[in-house]
Amino acid sequence: MGPRQPELHVITSGRQSLNEVLRVAEAAFLVGMDYLHIREKQRTARECMEWVEALAQVMPRERILVNDRVDVAAAAGCRGAHLAYHSLTPAEARRVLKPGQQIGRSVHSLAEAKQAAAEGADYLLYGHIFPSASKPGLEPRGTDELRKIAAQVKIPVIGIGGITPENASHVLAAGSAGIAVLSGITAASDPQAAARAYREALDRWKESQR
Repeated sequence: MGPRQPELHVITSGRQSLNEVLRVAEAAFLVGMDYLHIREKQRTARECMEWVEALAQVMPRERILVNDRVDVAAAAGCRGAHLAYHSLTPAEARRVLKPGQQIGRSVHSLAEAKQAAAEGADYLLYGHIFPSASKPGLEPRGTDELRKIAAQVKIPVIGIGGITPENASHVLAAGSAGIAVLSGITAASDPQAAARAYREALDRWKESQR
């Protein structure tokens, strides 16, 4: 058996209306987006719940993750919750979520990755790997530490930050199980074409590993 199908995660920007996000999500899902993360820090629990319910009309509920709001993820019965540094720990979130729901955790170092894995995270998001418009002035972390994390933790690691269809193969070659994209898809003039370009880059890399 070859490597697993690389995952394509899309993360909302916090700057778009629900209608805009619905349009992006539907278009991206049709061409191979695996998971959508609702990352809307400024919205209330009630609003986040409304987003999940609306998005569940255009893509499967089990492909939707809610950032930080473990209560919403549990109530909505979606794929699970993605935890930031300021969120509950994976162990605490596990008490709230339903059996079978997933917990992701954003990490920025090997030490954080090992800790999150030990606390029961199901997957990790590591970055930012390349220079990123959403992290101006912050030095990108590159793929060296990603390679160490992927080799030393047993759960999937998803790379994030400045990833394009052209450089995605470097992230996968470092051991990443997939990539997460924000503005590369959400801010694209044609989100479907953008998502397709990412999906094709991931599939091309997998083919090259046979």
